[in-house]
Amino acid sequence: MLKKLLIVASLFVFTYASNVKFEGMTSYNRYGNQITLSADRVKSYKGRGKTGTLKMMLWASKRKYRGGNINGYVVGQSKLGQLIGNNYYSNLRRTVSFRTPPRGRYYYMTLTLSEYQNGRYRIVDYVSYKRKERF
Repeated sequence: MLKKLLIVASLFVFTYASNVKFEGMTSYNRYGNQITLSADRVKSYKGRGKTGTLKMMLWASKRKYRGGNINGYVVGQSKLGQLIGNNYYSNLRRTVSFRTPPRGRYYYMTLTLSEYQNGRYRIVDYVSYKRKERF
């Protein structure tokens, strides 16, 4: 059941042009059933108003993500809230539950920044890591 839910969730996330970006380094570190998602900075370049609710999500996928629709398994995620234009979050470190994808495979890992817009989350920035992980 969980596998189906994760696949369905992946179909509703799309890349979307936005004025919110990762800046600096990003990383993830797994410790048993916990994972820490990290980013030096998430900045809004929006001149006025607020962003939609922002969320960092770590994905495990069979193919390296290069933009567009993402198909894979969300293994960790954290809501960040909204940003007022030209502001930022710095030194983000969020430890969340780790959800193991199907075992016995190698996966490409991608950290996405998504913004809630028009009733759904849309990927506004991402980092695809070079190293593959085996679970």
